[in-house]
Amino acid sequence: MARTSAFAALAAVLLLAAGAAAQDFPTFFEALGATPNTNYGREIVQTLKLEPTLSNPKLALTIFMPEDQYFDALAAKLGVTPRAMNKNVALMKQVLFYHFVTGTNGAKQVFAAADLKPGMKLDTMYVSTSTKKPYQIMVVKGEDGNTQIKSVGTTASIVKPDLHCGAGVAHIINNVLSPMTLDQIPRAL
Repeated sequence: MARTSAFAALAAVLLLAAGAAAQDFPTFFEALGATPNTNYGREIVQTLKLEPTLSNPKLALTIFMPEDQYFDALAAKLGVTPRAMNKNVALMKQVLFYHFVTGTNGAKQVFAAADLKPGMKLDTMYVSTSTKKPYQIMVVKGEDGNTQIKSVGTTASIVKPDLHCGAGVAHIINNVLSPMTLDQIPRAL
């Protein structure tokens, strides 16, 4: 009997581990809560009051989410604390929407990592106030041969691809994508 219970417990642990490896989440917001090192992203989403939107299982987006250490690195480059940076609502809205991709060249599409090809220009949710067109980020091939996402001010590699979040997909990246060069970001945060 003890052996059967131990075997059942081991099987349950293996099933849980297999489920975690599949990286399927009902929503983007739940993925932020369950994925290690995405606390700043979750905090920014809450500050911007986007929790209801990102809790919609039908939300069809591709989101590139930096790990916490890259928000720390950006704050250090700007000479501010991460918490102070995250409380700058206007800046964080620009930065966060720059990580939300709706498709390419006006066509709505969700991108798994295998769909991202060098040269693709991806439409973000960050829209120009003058042209009313979305800013774009570009898919490039890094020197190491890995897929990277290039923005105006930074480039990031995908470190954890294909977190399925309802109707969308998230990719964890190793940098904060910036819609402007770092010297253009206001320091008075």
